[in-house]
Amino acid sequence: MRLRSCRLRQVRQHGDLELSFGTRLTLIGGPNEAGKSTLVEALHKGLFLRSTATGRGVEELRSRTHAGLPDIEIRFEAAGELWQLRKRFAGASGTCQLSGSSSPALSGPAAEERLAQLLGYDAPVEGRRIAQLPERWAHLWVRQGNAGDNPLEGSQERYDYGRLVEQLQGRGSADAMASRLDQRVLAQLEQRLAASYTATGRVKAGSPLALALQRDSDAAEQLRLARQRVADLEAAMEQWRSIGERLEAINGQQRPVLQRQLKLLQRRRLLVAELQPLLQQQQQWRQLREQQQQQQREQHSLQQQLEQRLEQQRSQQLEQEQRLEQQRQREAERQQLLQQQEQLQQLLDLRQLEAEQQQLQDHQRQLQRLQAEADQLKRQLAELPELNGDQVRQLRQAEQSLLQLEGRCQAMATGLEVMASDQPISLEGESLHSGDQRLLSQPMQLQIGDGVVLRLSPGGGDTLPGLLRQRQQAEQQLQQQRQQLGVESSDVAEGIERQRRSLETELTNLRQAARAIPWAGLEERLSQLQPRRLRLEQAIEEHALQLADLALDSAAPGDPRLLDRHQLESWLEQLKASTSATSRSLEHQAQEQQQRQNHERQLQTQIDSSRSRLAQLEGSLRVIAERLEALQAHHGAGNGDANPEEPEALTTGQRQLQQLDDELRQLRGDSEATTEALEAALTALDQENNHLLSQRGQVEQLCQSLGALNPLAELEQCQAAWEEAQAERQRLERETQALQLLQERFHRAQAELANRYSEPLQEAIRPYLAELAHDPGVPLLGFDPQQGFHNLQLRQQGEAYGFQHLSGGMREQLAAALRLAMAEVLLPAYDQGLPLVFDDAFSQSDSERLQGLKRMLGRGMQQGIQLVVLSCQPESLREGLLDLIPSSSGKTNKNPPAQNGGTARETPNDQPLEVVSVQLS
Repeated sequence: MRLRSCRLRQVRQHGDLELSFGTRLTLIGGPNEAGKSTLVEALHKGLFLRSTATGRGVEELRSRTHAGLPDIEIRFEAAGELWQLRKRFAGASGTCQLSGSSSPALSGPAAEERLAQLLGYDAPVEGRRIAQLPERWAHLWVRQGNAGDNPLEGSQERYDYGRLVEQLQGRGSADAMASRLDQRVLAQLEQRLAASYTATGRVKAGSPLALALQRDSDAAEQLRLARQRVADLEAAMEQWRSIGERLEAINGQQRPVLQRQLKLLQRRRLLVAELQPLLQQQQQWRQLREQQQQQQREQHSLQQQLEQRLEQQRSQQLEQEQRLEQQRQREAERQQLLQQQEQLQQLLDLRQLEAEQQQLQDHQRQLQRLQAEADQLKRQLAELPELNGDQVRQLRQAEQSLLQLEGRCQAMATGLEVMASDQPISLEGESLHSGDQRLLSQPMQLQIGDGVVLRLSPGGGDTLPGLLRQRQQAEQQLQQQRQQLGVESSDVAEGIERQRRSLETELTNLRQAARAIPWAGLEERLSQLQPRRLRLEQAIEEHALQLADLALDSAAPGDPRLLDRHQLESWLEQLKASTSATSRSLEHQAQEQQQRQNHERQLQTQIDSSRSRLAQLEGSLRVIAERLEALQAHHGAGNGDANPEEPEALTTGQRQLQQLDDELRQLRGDSEATTEALEAALTALDQENNHLLSQRGQVEQLCQSLGALNPLAELEQCQAAWEEAQAERQRLERETQALQLLQERFHRAQAELANRYSEPLQEAIRPYLAELAHDPGVPLLGFDPQQGFHNLQLRQQGEAYGFQHLSGGMREQLAAALRLAMAEVLLPAYDQGLPLVFDDAFSQSDSERLQGLKRMLGRGMQQGIQLVVLSCQPESLREGLLDLIPSSSGKTNKNPPAQNGGTARETPNDQPLEVVSVQLS
């Protein structure tokens, strides 16, 4: 399989990119973000990803700068034909077209399946299985950043395990590999197992084992249904019996009982209606007697409570007068304390005002001093040029840039010195003599004698004039900066900047000190203090007599007019405490007075309420006595019975009512049921009886239906069929288990020959490592029939190092040698052609090993491998690789970058070139 050409449309940054591939080497260069990795990714997805895939794999191909859906076209050789593939990734409506030089054109799923067969796979990768995509041709597709990964890690699909082992068997000796008979036996085992099991170990659909399992499952289901039918018949017969028992219970027991209860309830209702007037008279008599006795007791209790409350009211009035007198005395004491407190507060306010006036005067003097110092600092700052740290740094950077440019100009300039001469020498018309020296910064003509004219050009080519112009511009810019800042150099500017920063710091400190002074409204506040002081002195003079009397008090610390502020504050606090205590005492007395008044009002309310209630009770008792006399007179006149509480007719009726209740209790037990409930119960019994009769008919029909055939005989037949299917399933399972055991034994025997499979691959790697260096080491790897190749190592100086323990550069080189060796081994399986893609794969290799890598790649090209190398620095690879190709092998085609990102086309006769070099832009 060889790549011939490709064309990408609307793929990330590529609007339309078309390029051809050399049969041996394709070298693609370009800067970062030129789309090299996009090309590698698009080729891989075009070959292996289904065109109708959706999700992340397709979204990564979409272009944000070009309108349209990703379209990938690839021409390649495979199976002896030239194929053309075109895929358009548009989600579920994506398209795939495949045509061969001698095969009919295909499209859709047929094209996808044929493409997968050409590439050695069963089917393309679906969008929902995008994680499988990197597994396809992972040994041949080296993406950027993955060159140092172990190609043998992961699943066997990553490196085409089946074809690799098949080709290695062909390369090995007869005694080192398994015999043909072993291979045929193992192939037959795998074929027979594959007929029953899938690759994931599941039973394959349509296989004899799957059919036996299905027959076993169907027979088990039929057995379950037969058992269910027998169980349904037995359940129906049991239901028919229970329905008959229930009907017998309804008609023989429950309905007669309910009918008898209903008849007794009707008789009881008539008897209760006859006794109702007598019961009402008896109940009225009893209620009146109870009400009379209750009101008499309440009347006696209210009279006692009224006498006690009147006595309590007289004692509370006497106590209230005494407490009011005490409260008036305490109020007079509080007023006197408040007056003394006011006089002392005036003296204290005067002392505080004098202190505040003194403080404001001090602040005024301090602010004037700070203002004078700040003015001095501002004058010093005004005398200095205005500079800051950024301007100083810019000036220093400009000086350093000028020095660097002068150094580069001097390094590129050419020196000329006349040591001795017997002929006249002139430089651009200027005569030179022995000992003269000149430094040339631009091309000049040197004339020696009359017949020799030399042209001297300084180093750097066209770069030196540009540097000279840059130096001149830098000198002008530096001079402008110095003139603008008013300084001669960055050192002088730095000293001035430090001096300004120091002065500004001092000025900031002065401003902070002035900010701490409450200078706002200072003069106004000073002018406002004097009137207040005069008012306070006048008020104190008016209370001079009271202050003199206060000084004579035994508890006073002295004459208040002679005390200082702290003594006045202490004395004032004592007076405030005394005043507060007196106020709290008065408040407490006021609260108690309020509570006593509330209690008196409540007591008076209770007294009034008791008197009103006593009057009501007297009237109510008179009315009750009159009604009792009327009932007694009415009862005696009608029945001739002096006891209206227990009449004889009422006693007889109650006895009959008790007999009815006893009989009802025997019928219904502890439950209570009304006439309506009994009638509803009878109705429910009738409905249930009708429903059971209908249900019994349905059950009889079900029993006849289920018993039409013999369910037990059917059950026995199903049991026999299930046992037969189960035996067949067990036989096939034992047979497949025996095949699996035999396969396991074969694999175990193959495992003993594991190193014999790995030796041909090691032999294929060694020539490539030999191209890398003089003694690069010996490759080692293991083989397991189940796991495949593994445990890649490199033995150097007698020590074996695992792949992960090698340096980054050595991992890249060993992995490249292994990939080249595997590609060489797999060539016969792919028509002696196979592409191997390296995308910036040798970033960690030094220059010496890079030469060896070029020789390795050259050997791969000589063996028939098609190399596609992408690099940001293709010049480092182009020279060595192109030299390794014989001159008779073809002509190198270097294509310049096209407008759409670089294009390399094949020759007009469609014959591919052996080497193609492309530069993407």
